[in-house]
Amino acid sequence: MERLPSQDDARPSRPVGRDELAHDWAVKISRTAYVPLSAAKLTEELRELLNVVAEALVDEPDVASWVGTRLVEMHCVGAESLRESVEVLARFIVQEGADARQAALVIGAVSAAYTAAIQAFVLEQQESISHALLRANRAVQLDLQASEERFEDIFTHSSTGIAIVGLDGELRRANEALCTILRREGMDGMTLADLIAPADLPLVNDALAGLRHGRLQRVEERPRLIDRDGEHFRVLLAATVQKDAEDNPRHYVVMIDDDSQLTLLGGRLQYQSLHDALTGLPNRQYLTTRLESLLHSDIEHGVTLYHLDLDAFAVITDGLGREIGDKVLKLVAERLSSVFSAEKAMVARLEGDEFAVLVENGIDTPDVDTTIRMIEHELAEPVYFGEHGVAVSASIGVLPRLHPGDHPAEVLRASDMTLRRAKRIGRRQWGLHDATQDKREQEDLALAAVMPGAWESGEIEVVFNPVMKLDGTARVCLEAELNWRHRDVGLIPHEKCVSMAEHTGLMVPLGEWMLRTAAETACRYDEMLAVCLTESMANSPDLVRDVRRVLADTGLQAGRLLLGFPAHVLASEDGEAADNLDLLADLGIHIGARDFKGSTAEIELVRSLGVRAVRVKGRSQKPDELVSHVLSDLVVFVHEAGGIVVVDAIEDAEQRDWWGELGADAGVGPVFCVEPTTAWPDAG
Repeated sequence: MERLPSQDDARPSRPVGRDELAHDWAVKISRTAYVPLSAAKLTEELRELLNVVAEALVDEPDVASWVGTRLVEMHCVGAESLRESVEVLARFIVQEGADARQAALVIGAVSAAYTAAIQAFVLEQQESISHALLRANRAVQLDLQASEERFEDIFTHSSTGIAIVGLDGELRRANEALCTILRREGMDGMTLADLIAPADLPLVNDALAGLRHGRLQRVEERPRLIDRDGEHFRVLLAATVQKDAEDNPRHYVVMIDDDSQLTLLGGRLQYQSLHDALTGLPNRQYLTTRLESLLHSDIEHGVTLYHLDLDAFAVITDGLGREIGDKVLKLVAERLSSVFSAEKAMVARLEGDEFAVLVENGIDTPDVDTTIRMIEHELAEPVYFGEHGVAVSASIGVLPRLHPGDHPAEVLRASDMTLRRAKRIGRRQWGLHDATQDKREQEDLALAAVMPGAWESGEIEVVFNPVMKLDGTARVCLEAELNWRHRDVGLIPHEKCVSMAEHTGLMVPLGEWMLRTAAETACRYDEMLAVCLTESMANSPDLVRDVRRVLADTGLQAGRLLLGFPAHVLASEDGEAADNLDLLADLGIHIGARDFKGSTAEIELVRSLGVRAVRVKGRSQKPDELVSHVLSDLVVFVHEAGGIVVVDAIEDAEQRDWWGELGADAGVGPVFCVEPTTAWPDAG
């Protein structure tokens, strides 16, 4: 056989291609067995086997059985051949990203097929010997000799333990592989009963009796054997009966495979699939499995789940580098484990900078408030990387007492929702799960998720809401809004539609459609059209292009369009809102500032950006004298800057009159229009 070049057997630290892995496999096989193929042909064959394993990972694990069979067909049957092959396949499977279950099924299929092929080969040779004994001519004698030689070759060099066992159970012959498996130097004078654990011996005896009496042709069992030191270990045992020329049972051929290495490998793969590679903590899959187990248990003091997300972790990774970020994640894992070291708890890393802690509460388990303070204290302690002292904080969602029977996925969803609510408050905040609020938010998210389909099917429509002078004498403009007439929920108003669309990223295309639809109607009338932009729309790099196209396609004059920008977005130095505003103003479009709160930065913008209309939130209750004075001054300033003040959500005549007394110019709300309409309302 052409000898393959030597190659370092160390596992590479980087993923390798199939050609390179096949070559590595061929080198290893050539060291363990004589394979009657050239180096190139063997590598080509093994490359095809890797392709089959890859197909099995995504299709059907049983497809991998052909790999084990083919290895035996190529005579890759040395004592170490299977172990070397399994190691190479394990590297390949992990590299392909298979989960532990799929990996175990595929490796199991390969090993089982390999074992079956070896056994079939042995049985074939034994059968050939039996047939040879029945013939008297020279050709049969030659066949018998060849069969015996082949059997002896397999018997001597196979990694499978093989024994010839008399019908009385005495071991007549045993190969070296069986001695190695049992850690014995020899087995002269021993019986099969000496090797099998007493509890499993009846099972094996019954199987052999079935062979002897012709009820079975072949048996497979998984008994425990006893090694030299008396230790028990489980093996795969297969047996058949060898008959003489008169078809009477002569002896048993017993084959034994120690799959402990495969079991250990499966254990390693299982560990890797259930633990985070960076921190060594259990991962989401492991946490979910543990959570499911606890939810089906009766724990006296209940179970608590803490869901943590590190605040501004990107500041560390972007500012100091990913390597420092990884060290911080390891440190967080250690400190969280330290906080809960006295508890029966599982600390897990879910993904990125998210962690979770599942606590089986005991009589001495601290309450949630105390535990949160312990976590915050541990995380706040700086750790130094060179001259840099780094500390982190975390936002935390807490499910204080889980209920038996809850579904793990639902529990993790609820913890995530609770965490997000805490993060909305600010950094280093924590919150308890609120079932009522959770249900309401879940319903809103469900609506947001199906909003694209509702838009496509025509459930979402553009309506017009009049903006009126507060004295009721005239209409200032018409504002385009969204209404969603949901078949189950009913009418979903503009503010909620916008909030959901903004949350999912739908608002930019939906907003462009709203502007276009409104402009197609407004171009037929001689009134101003107002459209309020969301934060994502105001910062969209396509905003100016989209507005230009709408004006060109509909014929709406730029001077009859007012676009309301969120005031806080204009005041921010980030984003493209200010640039968009300048370009749109140059087109002759009127600019408004909505959600105006009267901060110094916002007040400066009114004059510097030429804002025509300022929109403020209405107040359900009349404020005290001091607040009224401040609001009055704000109105005066806007007027001096050349703008008008529009008040949102005016519900009744009292609010309208009060804002009128302050000097506000116009308003919008139920007091003027109870329900906006899809048609352009009559000015009268």
